[in-house]
Amino acid sequence: MSGTRDFTKQEGPPSPVRNIEDAPQGMRQELIDLAWNIAKLSSGRIDPDGHLYYVIEQSLGFQAAGNPMSGMRQRAGRDVESVDWPRVYDLIGRLWHEFRQVRLHEHYRNGANRILAGYGAAWDLGDDGRLHRVLPAAAQEQVSAAIAELDDPQFASARALFNAAGDAYDDRPRRDRDACANVFDAMESVAKVRYGFPDATFGQVVAQLRRAEALNGCIISLLESINGLRNRNFGHGMTTTFNLTPVEVDFTYLACIGAILVFCRAH
Repeated sequence: MSGTRDFTKQEGPPSPVRNIEDAPQGMRQELIDLAWNIAKLSSGRIDPDGHLYYVIEQSLGFQAAGNPMSGMRQRAGRDVESVDWPRVYDLIGRLWHEFRQVRLHEHYRNGANRILAGYGAAWDLGDDGRLHRVLPAAAQEQVSAAIAELDDPQFASARALFNAAGDAYDDRPRRDRDACANVFDAMESVAKVRYGFPDATFGQVVAQLRRAEALNGCIISLLESINGLRNRNFGHGMTTTFNLTPVEVDFTYLACIGAILVFCRAH
């Protein structure tokens, strides 16, 4: 409805590489254009040269000029250029809440996601108004499946840890150590509940699974390796510098989520 990147969209999906942790200047200006155009669709409920301008300026921490010489739209474009890149993503989420009040949030979200994809940004704006790190489709299905499994009340503690891991993984910039530590703890919590060892360590649970031949031996070996990865890199109380690379963090995060599904679904 807003006309945002309509022709580009017709050319097919953008590059699958979505790893830019920045807010390029062109992207910032396109977001201002999107916001003004969506506001114009509100039939006066959001005045772009008024309310929208003040929301943008004040949410970015500026004292809004009442009558800027170059006009409100140009002033907003200039100021959004000057902030650190994570603040641009804060603004994306803030405007979603504003447009939700006039039921234009889906139009805004669709336009914002076209812009984010066009610049290869690592995040998309979700239907909850939050920015989520873009994952391959199969990996996203795995995350969604784990969320569904953890809705079981017995996994309430694991779900809280899983949510904390997701917040760290989606953060801007990503908090790699927190993402790894929390998703491991969520996995450990599920294993303790699922196999009835509330006071055991994850290593002790896995050792019991090996003795009982409860899972495929190769899967158990992988779980032992994940435990070693945690003990050497991001365990509680460690003071060593966290040095997993971004792709190693991705592997750790998704491997632990995969293990959660194994534990939940094993017979």
